[in-house]
Amino acid sequence: MIDFAALQDFVFSNRVFDSNIHGLAHWRQVEFNGVSLAKVTHADITVVRLFALFHDSKREDDGYDGEHGERGAEFAKRCFEEKLLDITQEQFEKLYHACKFHTKERSTGDATIDTCYDADRLDLGRVGFELNPHKMATAAGAKIARKSLTADVDVYEMREWLKTVMP
Repeated sequence: MIDFAALQDFVFSNRVFDSNIHGLAHWRQVEFNGVSLAKVTHADITVVRLFALFHDSKREDDGYDGEHGERGAEFAKRCFEEKLLDITQEQFEKLYHACKFHTKERSTGDATIDTCYDADRLDLGRVGFELNPHKMATAAGAKIARKSLTADVDVYEMREWLKTVMP
């Protein structure tokens, strides 16, 4: 059993850069998005929750940081090897892939990895981007993105709106 609160504290204390854009509020929103989506996509909720913690944990800044996903994946690997993550090898491999490639590929066909991708993409409103249904990896993510466009949601209000429409 993973103590997510303790793990969150550990990951947060080992971050490289203190960010208001890619920090704790974003991690928590990605977790909310992912857990909500997992109900529809049948994704592995443990992996999705871990992705929320690790995917941006090793960003060096809030600008373009093309290797941050790989660094986050390697940090997750270190935690897995040190037995801080009570997950299977298969779960770890999905977590590693999702962290490493979350900004580099649109989808994989794996429900868990794709749910991780959409959990992150559904929080793009925080940086002023509308949701794009064509860039979502899951049908559920695309449906929510389409709904956000037809509902004419202000991007900076997206987090609050998501609470009202998530499965």
